Amino acid sequence: MRVLVIFFLSALCISANAQNLKIGFIDTEQVLANLTQYKQSVNTISLEFEPKKQELLDLFKHIELLRVNIESNKKASTSDSDPNLIELSKLKELEESFEKETEFWQKSMNSKKINLLNKIESLINNSINEFALEEGYDLILYKDVAFVSSKVNITQKIIEKIEKQ
Repeated sequence: MRVLVIFFLSALCISANAQNLKIGFIDTEQVLANLTQYKQSVNTISLEFEPKKQELLDLFKHIELLRVNIESNKKASTSDSDPNLIELSKLKELEESFEKETEFWQKSMNSKKINLLNKIESLINNSINEFALEEGYDLILYKDVAFVSSKVNITQKIIEKIEKQ
């Protein structure tokens, strides 16, 4: 009996001293998708790399035309002549150049996008920290949650805070 009374009294004391926790959840994918700054930066990167992309596409079309011409010359000619070997050699050089330039272009573009994501991630994290301190949050979650009610989902508030900056 004493144990039961002590248990209830301790439970009553603990609940009386307990504070309400303020918890929030942020959908970072939604934040990223709705940030004007991120969209503009991605468009800027795309515009920056568009001329090289077009140049590479033109080179690819040129390589394909050369390949078709060489194939048609092979069918018309019965021997493996020097002009065909020279053309094949030029085609192989163009293909290697195309591959190297495409790889460099892709790496450069990816590097810019990664740098942009790092800057945006830092901006988001700083905004979340400021928001949590301003609004008195004890815990803010952002990944791998099974269910989130609209009451604790603060994604839109974070987007608005970042957009104001």
